[in-house]
Amino acid sequence: MHHSFTQIKLLLITLFFVDASNATNSTTQQLACTQRNPPIWPDQFLIVQRITPKSSSRVTPGTSVTYYDHIEGANLIQVTPVDPSSPVLWDLELNSGTSYYFYPLTKSCKKREFPVGILRPDWLKDAQPTGGTTSWNGRRVCGWTKADFIDYYADEETMEPVSWYFHTMQATFDVLYYEEGGKVKHQSMLQPPDYCLSSS
Repeated sequence: MHHSFTQIKLLLITLFFVDASNATNSTTQQLACTQRNPPIWPDQFLIVQRITPKSSSRVTPGTSVTYYDHIEGANLIQVTPVDPSSPVLWDLELNSGTSYYFYPLTKSCKKREFPVGILRPDWLKDAQPTGGTTSWNGRRVCGWTKADFIDYYADEETMEPVSWYFHTMQATFDVLYYEEGGKVKHQSMLQPPDYCLSSS
């Protein structure tokens, strides 16, 4: 009887320390988010995202496919609206400071100048943490925010992007697929089409 009672006491003590350890680890993870530096993007990646705008947003729902290539100095975003009758928009941003917004289906194009070029891999360096670990679509994430621009959420362990919310656009971009090192199939995709150059 004494032996059984001793075993029960040892079991209770073990459970106590396990619970205490779990509580400590949970607190540490929450603190880690607030103390951790924002993610630094890899030089190249492919990301597919679902676009969900607020009711007050001028953005239309759809899917975006982004090819970020810091090595080539280009960022290509292909936006496919939910409405199948709407054409796919290509947004090609270049380190030259020029961006092209064009519709391959209609061969229409607009050119804009942005002297800063594409985002640098460390563009989040001044972002502020939004708090401790939170759950986003079933994943544990850390968040950072840049005033009047973006709320950025990354996986707590891998630091891969999970979701972005753009303040001005009033739209959420949830990650459906992410591939570090992902590149365009053809380098010509990172060059503006002829009808953009002739119309500029």
